[in-house]
Amino acid sequence: MLKFSILLNSLTTLFIMILNFGFKIYLAKEFPKESLIIYYTIIDVFSLISRFFVGYKDALTTLYNESKEKLKIMKLFTVFLMWIVVIVAFIILPVVTSIYLPTKIVNFDFSWWYISLLFISLNLVAFYGYIFLVTKHYKLISAQDMLKTIFWIGSILILYNILNFNPNYKTLIYASIVSNFMILIFLIYKQKQYLPEYAFLKLVGFKLPDFKDDINSKFIRLTALASSNYFIYGLLLFAPVYFMLNSGNIQELGDFQVVARSIYFALVSVFSWPLGRFMFPEFSSLIADEKYEILESIHIRFIKLLFVFGIAVIVLCWLLSKLVISYIFPLEYIDSYKMINILIVALPFVMYQNFSESVIKAVGNYKINLIIKVSGVLFFMISYFILKYFDIKLASIYSFVLGMFGIFFISLYYEFKIKKDWIVK
Repeated sequence: MLKFSILLNSLTTLFIMILNFGFKIYLAKEFPKESLIIYYTIIDVFSLISRFFVGYKDALTTLYNESKEKLKIMKLFTVFLMWIVVIVAFIILPVVTSIYLPTKIVNFDFSWWYISLLFISLNLVAFYGYIFLVTKHYKLISAQDMLKTIFWIGSILILYNILNFNPNYKTLIYASIVSNFMILIFLIYKQKQYLPEYAFLKLVGFKLPDFKDDINSKFIRLTALASSNYFIYGLLLFAPVYFMLNSGNIQELGDFQVVARSIYFALVSVFSWPLGRFMFPEFSSLIADEKYEILESIHIRFIKLLFVFGIAVIVLCWLLSKLVISYIFPLEYIDSYKMINILIVALPFVMYQNFSESVIKAVGNYKINLIIKVSGVLFFMISYFILKYFDIKLASIYSFVLGMFGIFFISLYYEFKIKKDWIVK
């Protein structure tokens, strides 16, 4: 089931990547570079803020598998999510939209209401995705991923080409809001069909459910640890954008946001994220049942495939990236191939780190994952200031890759340390 789920989601994500990539070429030709920078920077801000609390999905997975009171666990998760969404949407985002973004982005002028509505809609969509994930409805997750992209592209095309909205970041945000509510209709229908006991109206509220033991405090503790882990990792992912934004290098930032980062994270989405998404709940079940031999068999096959894939993808990228970028993107983005050639080296290591992290989380060592991510950020910061001292171009990109290497090696160390304990048992 795990192999099929990963393959299905990877194929789905590959289709989405191709669709997204083709559409981003269209956006690069039709929308001003400045508007694309603003839109993707807002999405980055969302991602970074969300990482303050996104650990609740890991806490949900852990406690849902451990507890017999699954409905209460789901209600606990929903109540916690509602509190966070309300606080962020109506307190934090108005401040960020009114104070931070106008000082960093020239010509930014947009009501915080739309930004908050986009954030709310994104989290409602994520809510159903987490429910389907923890209950192992993997096909629905793949369908959700595909429809999100199709609805987003369709919404932009309708607003821009049919309704004649201006080609700017506001149109992209409006389209994102519309597409999120369209996918919500699909998700609510599927939830009623497959999981009627988990209807949103039955779960939503602002009062934590009562448990006989300390489940509430354990959920909050696990959420805090996992969220710290995601937030620290988010700092690393956002760091190149932050340093480019604050240095005022808009040309470099545009190359990164529109092309290099889009391509790199599309590859990560296809080949890496499905691993972390499905390995964690499956590994949790295997480790809980002490089926270590099955897990080790998965590990060996994974290493063999990753070795071949890593060599192939890096060589192909180095040979073809400049040609492909020059052919499909406007000439103003041509230098982005240099960034892609640097970033691609990290891809196989990021893929393997998903395996290690899934093992570490499956045994409940959230503190170790936090230490690993903090180390990655430290690797980035030290590397960045050393490279800047020697006036190395694209220092933030090189530092990002070095940070990923640091995370890989430390994760590998702890993974083998955990496996030694299994041998002792």
